Amino acid sequence: MIELISKCNDFLKDCGVTYVFCGGYALELFANKKIRTHSDIDISIFDEDREKFIDFLLQKGWNAYEPVSNPKSLAAITHSGNGRASKSQCVWAIKPGCTFFKIEPKHIEGDIFNYEILSGEQLEFDFMEIIFNKYQDDKFICSKDKNIIRELEKSILYNNGIPYLAPELILFICANPAYMESDYHKEKNQMDFDFTAPLLSKDSREWLINAIEAAYPKGNKRLDNLNKLATDTGYKY
Repeated sequence: MIELISKCNDFLKDCGVTYVFCGGYALELFANKKIRTHSDIDISIFDEDREKFIDFLLQKGWNAYEPVSNPKSLAAITHSGNGRASKSQCVWAIKPGCTFFKIEPKHIEGDIFNYEILSGEQLEFDFMEIIFNKYQDDKFICSKDKNIIRELEKSILYNNGIPYLAPELILFICANPAYMESDYHKEKNQMDFDFTAPLLSKDSREWLINAIEAAYPKGNKRLDNLNKLATDTGYKY
């Protein structure tokens, strides 16, 4: 098992809420094999647990920030009742002395920080990106507007007790053109798809195809990729 993920999982065991690894590490937990290097650790937490989880981080001595895109900076979250904590789509959890980031306060705004990412690969357990997702009636909600859902028992899987988001959900999220066309994500996204898609079960592949079709009725590159994979392998949907 990946040492970094084992350390992270040991840390999170006492958080008191449901958590799952997502992103590229989730695909490696599914495949039980290293696929590529990773820039960070992504964790999914259900939205209703955000305040409890942020309290957990702060009590453990970590710092929490909301990434702000304009201008590119970090806004500090000092307590779970902070307005940013209740509204942000994701939170960056950063351990003091983090080797991955250089963080400096802006001179005028005391709770706003400039940051610089120092490495393309996270090597120490001192950073997590926390992504907030929703569920309802034992269903993981991928898109409420388009009614794209997945049963929780099929959405959260385990590798030796370590929870991770099912690969078809990761590949659905990464089928967003913003990820496929991004200079930062494009190469990693393709590697993840090429390695993982052939390993999906019939049920997972069918769910993924239906989900992409529902989300992108005008077409999506990943549908073409899945159809080509089916042709090349003789797979029947």
